[in-house]
Amino acid sequence: MSIMPHEIKEFILPDHLNEKFFKTSLESGLQISGIDINDFQITLGSQPGDNYTSTIYRIKVIYKQKNSENKEIFLIVKSIPIDEHRAVIEQFGFVDKEINVYIEILPKLSKILGDTPIAPKCFHIFREPHRNIVFQDMKPLGYKVASRQIGLDEEHLKVTLNKVAKFHAASIKLLKEDPAIEKNYCEGFFTEESIVDPIFQNVFKENIKLAAGILSNIPGYERFYPKLMKIYDNFREVALKMVEPDPDNDIKVLNHGDLWVNNFLFKYDEKDKRPIGIVFVDYQGTFFNSLGIDLNYLFATSAQVDVLKRKIELIEKYYYPVFTETLKSLDIGSIPTLQDVISQVKQREMYNLFCLFAVLPLVSMNEEESKTNDFSQFADKEKSYQKTLIGMSSKRFSESMKYTVEYLESMIDKTISEY
Repeated sequence: MSIMPHEIKEFILPDHLNEKFFKTSLESGLQISGIDINDFQITLGSQPGDNYTSTIYRIKVIYKQKNSENKEIFLIVKSIPIDEHRAVIEQFGFVDKEINVYIEILPKLSKILGDTPIAPKCFHIFREPHRNIVFQDMKPLGYKVASRQIGLDEEHLKVTLNKVAKFHAASIKLLKEDPAIEKNYCEGFFTEESIVDPIFQNVFKENIKLAAGILSNIPGYERFYPKLMKIYDNFREVALKMVEPDPDNDIKVLNHGDLWVNNFLFKYDEKDKRPIGIVFVDYQGTFFNSLGIDLNYLFATSAQVDVLKRKIELIEKYYYPVFTETLKSLDIGSIPTLQDVISQVKQREMYNLFCLFAVLPLVSMNEEESKTNDFSQFADKEKSYQKTLIGMSSKRFSESMKYTVEYLESMIDKTISEY
């Protein structure tokens, strides 16, 4: 075993990442027995500040079977230690949900879609001593993460919306074939229990107040301060209403639930470097609900400002045709109209506001400031406030915020009129 030299000072190698761990992973993932591990090399798989609920390791494993030559394989290990700060993730079942998605949901969606890759291949899942999910490393296949600070342009959003459309369509087929599967995936991050948790409140509720204060000092936007503070004062009711199912009208799909840049791995054309493929990672927030939730989350957290302003146009152009084409190929009888889909998106647009204030400050924060980010900061109200303030000072966040509050003003007014 070895640690790559330039990584030695950057992390402490967990004891459980050992020869036995990788032997079990390979024998499970490759479905063969009698594997011997000759060597493995470990580096960190993500930059500091890019992952909050887990640590990502990139592994090169040299192995062999009986009477065969040495072979090499590249893996990613997502390790999820449960400490005092991350206990909230365990408490609300987010980790177990992700594990169940890999075990129960993704294999069925992959079978429905055939050759369309959704996520990296899962080799093995360990529940002790910590939760560890072992994947195929997609980097050697040409996949990589786009810049979270810059956000996605139209080319990247085209590929993303195409895949989200297939993911959603396949989940409708899955739900039709197995209606009982929904009961284990009926809630995302916003639940009666989670929204009163102090960490959740620091990230979602307090950021509304912080943004309101910033807007109060921007000429022409002062009017949004009392409006956002009304939402702040009624946070619980507004948050739960955003994700409340509407059985009579919802186009119910499996929402990924956390569609932001770092949860996408893009494959690029070798010649012109255009994105030509994508897979999704991180399924802790996955749940069945209106397709409008995923689509609004995607644009609020990941789109460059110029394409954010064209959200409805791009959904019509890149999501809807693939969504309906996939539904038809899967013999789904009733195909939603374009107006049905757009109506779903508009109905859930308040979700934009919460994603904007909670997620985008961290997404758009520069790399240097992000290096000291970790999950523990969310447990400390003052630290969370200071870090969020830095993120909200970025040009991308400021422009996105000003556009979004004006775009949603009538919906904000309608929402606060109910309280």
